[in-house]
Amino acid sequence: MTEHTIWPATVIQPHTNKPIPKIENPQRTPTTETPHRYYKNNHHKTPDIGTIAGADQNIKKILDGLKQVDPQGLSNIFPQFYDMMEKIRSATSMKGSPGNSSGVSGNDGGGQEPSEGQKELISDALTGALSILVKELGYTTVLTSFTLPLLTNFNDLLEDYKDIVKDSLLSLYISVILYGEKDIPISIIPEIVFGDNIPSNVATAVPDMYTQNYYTSENDPYPGYVEFEGPNDNDEPVYILRTDEYLPFTSLDEELYSTAEQGFAREVRPYIITISLTVDILNELLEKYCNEITDIADEKGAGKGSSSPTDLISMLGPVLGGAISGAKTNHLPNSFLDQTKMNKLLNNATKEQNELKNVYEKYAKKAMKLPNKSSSMVSKMNNTNYSLDEVAEDQLTHLSKLSGSPSSSVPDTVDKENFIIVAETAANAFESNNVFDFIKIIKEI
Repeated sequence: MTEHTIWPATVIQPHTNKPIPKIENPQRTPTTETPHRYYKNNHHKTPDIGTIAGADQNIKKILDGLKQVDPQGLSNIFPQFYDMMEKIRSATSMKGSPGNSSGVSGNDGGGQEPSEGQKELISDALTGALSILVKELGYTTVLTSFTLPLLTNFNDLLEDYKDIVKDSLLSLYISVILYGEKDIPISIIPEIVFGDNIPSNVATAVPDMYTQNYYTSENDPYPGYVEFEGPNDNDEPVYILRTDEYLPFTSLDEELYSTAEQGFAREVRPYIITISLTVDILNELLEKYCNEITDIADEKGAGKGSSSPTDLISMLGPVLGGAISGAKTNHLPNSFLDQTKMNKLLNNATKEQNELKNVYEKYAKKAMKLPNKSSSMVSKMNNTNYSLDEVAEDQLTHLSKLSGSPSSSVPDTVDKENFIIVAETAANAFESNNVFDFIKIIKEI
C-alpha cells in the first residue's frame, strides 16, 4: 500500500518548534516571523490604470481629474470617450440660434442669436482683454476710454451685448478690488516646446474630418507636434509641426477663450490709447468674435471641413460610431455587442435626437440673461463662510479659463467686510436701469 504524507493542521516552523502564524492577508509585506515562501508573488501584475483618487487636490471637476490620471482613456469602455464628448459639448455650446442678436434685420452681420455658451465665453474674454490692458495701461485709463461712449450711447449696443458688456465691467471691477491693478491675473500664453520624440505620420495639412487632440505638457507624447484623430477607429492619427496657429493649449475651451481674449485686447488697444472707441466699433468686435469662436468650435469639435457642422447629429455620428467600433475591437468581446441590434439602436437614437433638436429650435428661449455675479456673490458671502479666494473662483469665471499658470490668490490684505459693502453697492447699480450710475461706481476705485 502506498504511503501518503499527512500534513498536520498546524504547520511547525523549522528549527523553532513554534507554529507558523495564520496568514490573514497574503498580499501584505512579509515579516521576520512569516517566511517569504508563504506569500503570493506578484510578478505578473498588469499595469495600473490611474484612479480619480490620484488626482491633484485642486482638481474641481471629475472629468478633469480623469483626464489627469488617465490621459489615454484606458479606463473608458469607449476609448477617449470623454475627450470626444468634450469636443461636442464645446462645439454645440458655441452654436447660436437662428435669428438676430438685435431684433433688427441685418443689424448683426451674422444672422444668428448668440447662445448662452457664446455669451459667457465672450463676457469672460472681454474681461480678460480689459485685464491685460489694465495691467499695461492702468485701470483709470482703460475704464475712462472704454466707458466714455457707453455713457451716452449705451442703448446703441446690440441687445444681446448689453449684459455682456456690463457683466465684463463688473467682473473687471471686482477683480481689481481683490487683486489690485498691478497684480490682476492675466493669461500666460503657452510657449511651444519641442521634445525628442518625433511621430512617424507627420503631414503638411490636416485631412478633412480629422479633429485635434489636446494634451497637457506632462502628457503630450510628441511635444512640438499637433495630433489629429480621424473619424474612424482604424484611422491612424496624423501630426503636423506645431506653430503659432496651434499653440499648446490643454483644451478646446482654453483655445476658444484665448483666441477671443487676445483678439479683443489687440484690437481694442489702439482705441483705448487714442480715446476713440465707439459703440459701433464695439458692436463689430463683439459680433466678430462671436462668429469666430463658433467657426473654431465647429472645425475643432466636428472635424476639419465638416459639411454640416450646425447639425448635432453630424457631429455625434462619427464620434459615437468610432467609440462603439473601438469598444468592440479593443475592450468588449464580439459576443457582447450584436451589430444588427447596435445599428438599430443608433438609428433610433438618431431619430430621437432629430426630434428633440426640432423641438428645441422651435420652443427654446433665446438670449437668456447672464446671472448677476455680484448679487449672488454678496448672497453667498453673507450666508456662508466663503473665503475671498472661493468667491473669486466661483464668480470671476474668466479666471478658470486663463491659460498658463497665473497666480490668482487674493492677497491677505483685502478687507472682507469692506469688500461685501462694495459688492452690494455694485450689485444694486448693476440691477438699476441707470447705466450712468453703474459706470460711475466701477470707475471709482
